[in-house]
This record gives sequence, C-alpha cells and structure tokens, in this order.
Amino acid sequence: MYTFAILALLALATVKLIDVVDDLFGGLDRFKGVLTVILAIVGMYALDYSMFGSWGVSVDSEAVAKVFTGLVVAGMTSPWRAAFGYLTSGKAEDDETLHHHEHIRRAA
Repeated sequence: MYTFAILALLALATVKLIDVVDDLFGGLDRFKGVLTVILAIVGMYALDYSMFGSWGVSVDSEAVAKVFTGLVVAGMTSPWRAAFGYLTSGKAEDDETLHHHEHIRRAA
C-alpha cells in the first residue's frame, strides 16, 4: 500500500518538475511526454528506488527494475494532470496529454 503512495507522490513530483522546466525554458510542449519518461527513469536511478524491491519481488536486473519503476511513475503522471485540469477549470488544457478533442460528427 505504501509503495503505491510513494509511486503516486513521485509522479506528482515529476509533473511539477516538468512544469518548472517548461516554465524556465519554454517551447517544450512537443517533448513533454518524452521528457516526462526520461526524467522519471533518471529519478528512479537517482533515488535508487525500485517498486519491485518494496513488494519483495526478485528481479534479475536492478537496472531493469528501475527502468520499469520509472515507466510506472511516468504513466502515473497522466491522472495528476487530469486532476489539475479538472480542478483549475481548463487551465491545464495546454498539456499534450489533455488536448482539446473535437466532437465526433455523425456521418449519417
């Protein structure tokens, strides 16, 4: 249970760090997804954290465990962005994961 909370909070930290980097450098809208994955994986190496170790699952390669943990953290950033988009009443629609989609038109 604590492992899920740690992963969720690491995802929140990743979201906010990406927002800071975007504010500092700007023009990263096209690369936010890739930057999120890279930053999440690098973060797991920097923290030396693996969700598999917390669950007691043995993995042959610790490097692979950290990469997969980073991918899970990167995947958990999308619900955070959706929650921020909902709470800020549309301010976060500029994010690439929350694009404004046109409604489907009827063909018949």
